[in-house]
Amino acid sequence: MDIQSRANHTIDGNINENKKKSFIEKAKEHKKEIAIGAVAILSVMTIVLVVKNKATIEAAIKSTHTKGGLANSLKTRNNVAPTISEVTPTNIPSNAPIVEINVRGHIRNLPEGWNPSASNKEVARNLGYCLDEHQTWVNPYTKIAA
Repeated sequence: MDIQSRANHTIDGNINENKKKSFIEKAKEHKKEIAIGAVAILSVMTIVLVVKNKATIEAAIKSTHTKGGLANSLKTRNNVAPTISEVTPTNIPSNAPIVEINVRGHIRNLPEGWNPSASNKEVARNLGYCLDEHQTWVNPYTKIAA
């Protein structure tokens, strides 16, 4: 046997055994290395995203600390602040166009434990809508966007 044909033989005498293995078989043999590589790549990507968005993450954390009691205060109706009748735009750059958006009347799902008012049920019924137990009708309104 010449040197070239010996190079293609393995110890068992099978020719080109490594070349005959499919991608799936090779992946099964190296699944531990693949898993470690995937975890390493995901870790690096997570670190990069956190570093790039550090300011946004810090702002979100600060806002949750300052509004910590908000979720608890919304559980009961007695703690809900009255609605504001007029909205005045604030902190809008002078060159930003102010746009009025007309919002159509619509059905809104209420938080658990809340029920719609009798007047809102009546308005919805007059408009041909059938409200579920925890739904209410929102009248049309105009909002300002910049």
